[in-house]
Amino acid sequence: MDARYMVFGFQHTGKTTFAAALWHQVDSEEIPNALTKGKHAGQFAYLGEIAEAWAEGYEVERTRSKQVEKIRINLVHARSGADVALEFDDLSGETFEKAFSQRFCPEPFVELVKGARGMLLFVSADRRNDDSVTILDAFDADEEEAQAPDPNLWEPEKTPLQVQLVDLLQCLRREPFSTAPMRVAVVVSAWDLAPEGETDAARWLKDRYPLLSQYLENSDGVTDVRVYGVSAQGGRLSKKSAGPGPDRDRLLATLPASERVIVVGPGATKHDITRPLLWLAGLEAAR
Repeated sequence: MDARYMVFGFQHTGKTTFAAALWHQVDSEEIPNALTKGKHAGQFAYLGEIAEAWAEGYEVERTRSKQVEKIRINLVHARSGADVALEFDDLSGETFEKAFSQRFCPEPFVELVKGARGMLLFVSADRRNDDSVTILDAFDADEEEAQAPDPNLWEPEKTPLQVQLVDLLQCLRREPFSTAPMRVAVVVSAWDLAPEGETDAARWLKDRYPLLSQYLENSDGVTDVRVYGVSAQGGRLSKKSAGPGPDRDRLLATLPASERVIVVGPGATKHDITRPLLWLAGLEAAR
């Protein structure tokens, strides 16, 4: 029986791009990986579709259909024979936002969470957070709201991102989830857009998401946490329908394509995108 690990994160945090790069690496075998491709059965054309877009240097898009695409990537650790499965529904970007504001999420997501042994938690170095807000900004906001028609109106989307994340992570410890304590590997996506010279993803998280960082370090629902910086795309790209993006030619010149991926963090090697999963599965010592 394999160990299943879930992906958690808001829209535009690189979950689908990570899956595309991961599938390309293990399917193409262009570079050595700590985890290799396991057995797959059934329909996984969607993985091929997003991996193809990634390899061709275009922005990896979620499916445009209303159907939720189930992503499951089966991996195997050759030395120990352990099976590892990364699994998530490629949900609409609104799913997690609605879970926060409306306290509702789809039943399949509940079942996915219940069966998970650990979590790959995504945040993005390219997404503006509330880290630049100061107490002076709060005072200015109070003055502006005092003149607004309805100063008591709550707009969920304006809640600081890390507050939303911590709230949802706390919800996973209660019914209907009631998850057991688990390891969490934080993936800071779009790491190529982190400040120049930044090499420590854990420090980046503490500086920009202090509430989230403190929660992960002190929650009784988290047995251990690691933070990785991952550049799975490697630059600014565009949708295929819009033509080449500004960095496409540079990325296509990097061969093999798997070497576009950059990973930093404890135990990481430069291009192996499976390293966070290796640690998450407790297999790092068995390399």
